[in-house]
Amino acid sequence: MLKLMASPEQRKFGLDKRDSLTAQCRSCEVRALCNGGCPKDRFALSRDGEAGQNYLCSGLELFFTQSRHAMETMVKLLHDGRPPSDVMAITAIEDKRRGPYAPCPCGSGRKFRFCHGNNAPRRSFDPASSKEQRAS
Repeated sequence: MLKLMASPEQRKFGLDKRDSLTAQCRSCEVRALCNGGCPKDRFALSRDGEAGQNYLCSGLELFFTQSRHAMETMVKLLHDGRPPSDVMAITAIEDKRRGPYAPCPCGSGRKFRFCHGNNAPRRSFDPASSKEQRAS
């Protein structure tokens, strides 16, 4: 395996992968986490219209941006010898301290109360009313 990883072909593949990144990808804040993704997924256009953008880019960027705080918390927990799953309890405490009208930490721009702070379902399912609607 080491021989394969150190081969000239592998080095060329890595350099080609790096050198074919779009300008949008090269300037992205989360590039270190995805490295432009797999070359087979680079068939979309960038925001500037440059060919070769990973079609999963916007989803990966959103995921890595929104999960950054939780990931950093898990790293700190590991360094402290604690299980990373403790992040759930820490997040619950942070959510309780957060005011309902504070901005939601997900970055949506909505108030916490109307975004991730609303854990109740929008409306409960009532089988009787569902049958009435179908009959009309």
